[in-house]
Amino acid sequence: SRLAVTPLMLTPVAVALLIALAELVWPARAPVRTRWAINIALGIGNLLLLRLLSVAGPFAFALAAQHIGFGLFNVITVPPIVTFVGVIIAMDLAIYWQHRASHQFGWFWALHRLHHADPDFDVTTGVRFHPGEAVVSMLYKGVCGALLGAPPEAMLLFELYLAVGSLTEHANLRMQPRIDRAIRLFWVTPAMHIIHHSATGDDHNHNFSFAISVWDRLFGTLRGDASGRTIGLPKS
Repeated sequence: SRLAVTPLMLTPVAVALLIALAELVWPARAPVRTRWAINIALGIGNLLLLRLLSVAGPFAFALAAQHIGFGLFNVITVPPIVTFVGVIIAMDLAIYWQHRASHQFGWFWALHRLHHADPDFDVTTGVRFHPGEAVVSMLYKGVCGALLGAPPEAMLLFELYLAVGSLTEHANLRMQPRIDRAIRLFWVTPAMHIIHHSATGDDHNHNFSFAISVWDRLFGTLRGDASGRTIGLPKS
């Protein structure tokens, strides 16, 4: 597992650097770079935390479930590709509900609000999370993966999907509106997710989807445009 975890941790770093370079060339808004130090420090801290807790993370939960034959995909027989795709889709849905919960429960919002406290929106926002939220998320993903009977390798793939997705959905990149509208029918774009980071009205209670955008449409939390242009904590 050590060999598998290393690329998992390094690939998002490479993606982050590529997005940061792209933001310099095709920015959607003028960047506010003064936030980068704290955002990157939090990202590195969480990366180290992930490594320290890897023995108790989603991979370990999935490995234990596999060992005892627990969980959906450990009791039914389907082709491996179906299992992996099913795990990614189911875990994406699970993250949607985790995200909603982080806005609805006071103790969870106390952790998650650090992410929303960022006064701007770019690739570094995608790593700006409270270490406590990282721990809660890790345990939650572990339980969900175990219930699914997800193969340990599928959970590692999902961690990569999660890390890269968080970077791309927060990217400060300019995109043609018609292309953005077409993509967001199925996939979360930065222009869709930035609405969730709006400090105006109840924008932050919309657009909870992580990567697959249909969950917001399905559960009635989709919003097409922000109520205001200010980014950060919601105004009381």
